[in-house]
Amino acid sequence: MKIKFKLGQILCERCSLKKPANQRYYYVVIQEETNDKYLVIQAINSNSLYVSGTSINPSHPEEDLVITQLKASYLLNQEITVMDSFFNKPVVSDAIGYDGKDTIIKFTPVNDDLIGNVYYEIKSKKNSTFSGYLYSEFYRKEKFVKNYKQ
Repeated sequence: MKIKFKLGQILCERCSLKKPANQRYYYVVIQEETNDKYLVIQAINSNSLYVSGTSINPSHPEEDLVITQLKASYLLNQEITVMDSFFNKPVVSDAIGYDGKDTIIKFTPVNDDLIGNVYYEIKSKKNSTFSGYLYSEFYRKEKFVKNYKQ
């Protein structure tokens, strides 16, 4: 039976389940598969294959991915994307802290994007500090439509 992944669900690679939770590669569903559109996921934390914010059309999602829960603390000291609250722009950098309790991350659709419920503080390569909610931007949607002609 084919698994129907839903918008905003958090996934990780099935092969990483034996690793500690803070060492797994996490993804969020940014487009559900339909008759006209492919399943699209986006890297939440940078890993050896993808930078945070990279959109991916997985070839074998049922075999390779599993629905999981992600706590705020699992992303500490990892490269993530937040919507900077001051400049109102996406920023990718290392998470150094978060506000509130160590809650389960959930994403809410806002226009074409997804906003997480956890507010992170991140440090840039130039040691500047930014803060904002975990963020997933879906751009170039036309690339993930079935029968798309370039």
